[in-house]
Amino acid sequence: MLTNAVIIANGNLMTTSPDNSAPSVKRGRPFGSSAKATRERLLKAAEKHFNQQAYSDVSMAKVAKSAGVTGAAIYNYFDSKDDLFEATVTNRIRTYNQAINEAVAGSGSWKDKFNRLLDAVTPLQGNSSGFPMIGVVVINRLQQEPEKFQEIRDLREDSAKVFRALVVEGIDCGDLPKDTDIAITGDLLMAITAGAINTVSFYHPSLDDMSPIITSVKALLGTRS
Repeated sequence: MLTNAVIIANGNLMTTSPDNSAPSVKRGRPFGSSAKATRERLLKAAEKHFNQQAYSDVSMAKVAKSAGVTGAAIYNYFDSKDDLFEATVTNRIRTYNQAINEAVAGSGSWKDKFNRLLDAVTPLQGNSSGFPMIGVVVINRLQQEPEKFQEIRDLREDSAKVFRALVVEGIDCGDLPKDTDIAITGDLLMAITAGAINTVSFYHPSLDDMSPIITSVKALLGTRS
């Protein structure tokens, strides 16, 4: 009995028909790659594209190509560019939130915790090789369609709670005035650890790492020991 033969070429599964006609390609993720690993590659590639390009210039096909999958296969993981964008941002914020929560979990003053937090998020940011567009895009998308990206808003609120708790500790110990606006001051601290540090790194591309910027932030805020 004649059967189809299965061969592998360029990472794709291919089958030949019994009459030896041209093989057909079953397009999808690279051969030997798990669905989880492929999704992670897509998110990593998407983050790079969203950071370096305007939202309108990013396409599903470009992200798929960067991740090494076909333009059709990416839709097995994400229904649309909006879906991919939300998954990229939420994945990033979850990683960030885990790092900052672990940093402030230990003992010490609010200054000690904030210093640990700064040190924890630095490796997540790296030295910016291009202006981080994704933060601007997030704000624009949340303004345009707040309900659609509610998960991002919720995760952002989880981040803010960590910084507001530090502000409360600062007020309680007398380091900050009792009439300090907790929400605004917390948001300012959060902004410094995210967008502000990356922006400064953009204007100082010769820096080998972020440590001079982190040291300057600690000195500016009076948390440097």
